[in-house]
Amino acid sequence: MTRKQRYQFVLDYFSQHNPDAATELFYGSPYQLLVAVILSAQCTDKRVNMTTPAIFDKYPDAASLAKAHFDELFPLIRSISYPNNKTKHLIGMAQMLVHDFGGEVPLTVEELVRLPGVGRKTANVITSVVDNQPNMAVDTHVFRVAARIGLTVNAKTPLAAEKQLLEFIPRDQVHMAHHWLILHGRYICVARSPKCPECGLQQACKYFAAHYGKAAAPEPALPVVTAGSRVAGSRTASHKKAKDSVKKKK
Repeated sequence: MTRKQRYQFVLDYFSQHNPDAATELFYGSPYQLLVAVILSAQCTDKRVNMTTPAIFDKYPDAASLAKAHFDELFPLIRSISYPNNKTKHLIGMAQMLVHDFGGEVPLTVEELVRLPGVGRKTANVITSVVDNQPNMAVDTHVFRVAARIGLTVNAKTPLAAEKQLLEFIPRDQVHMAHHWLILHGRYICVARSPKCPECGLQQACKYFAAHYGKAAAPEPALPVVTAGSRVAGSRTASHKKAKDSVKKKK
């Protein structure tokens, strides 16, 4: 199987088995997504989703968060990893949104990375999820899964992996491929003891070939990997709401 064929197999598989993949972070606007993604650094989406409702209730927009004091915000996120730094980043981010961007979340990577607490990965997530831009956020899941399957070759950094993925994935599928790879890494191709016997990518996966031998055809069909039906429904609704708000502003 050539590298191009491997990419095609993987994209076709996910298109069929998980066509509606989306972020598992709860949000109702680009501002809320930005807060959630900043908090999610080295923290689980589950923990973030337990934390953000209280934040969004008290600080529903950038203007209100920009006026927050450290001692007021910190108790709301103390259960999140690195709460001191993230409290400072959230307040600084909101203040810059108000002062430099009229309280609105910018939708270019170049502008987003100016914000406190926002690096390239976070900026790629925001532009990809909110605006379907062809930007690939490479977190630990994407980095691991892409390397195991053989989508990336000798990529030593997230940026190197990002460039290789963008070279082969069609632009109109990049924003979905981001979710596909993350979810696959979160639930199937886990860091320790990947669930290879359950995986539907066996025929295309270099890791499977090296550890189990050639896969039998056809590959096993997997259930769609999403959150629970109730949670997935609420996430999808908020996801659509945020996208609609962006379209109205354009």
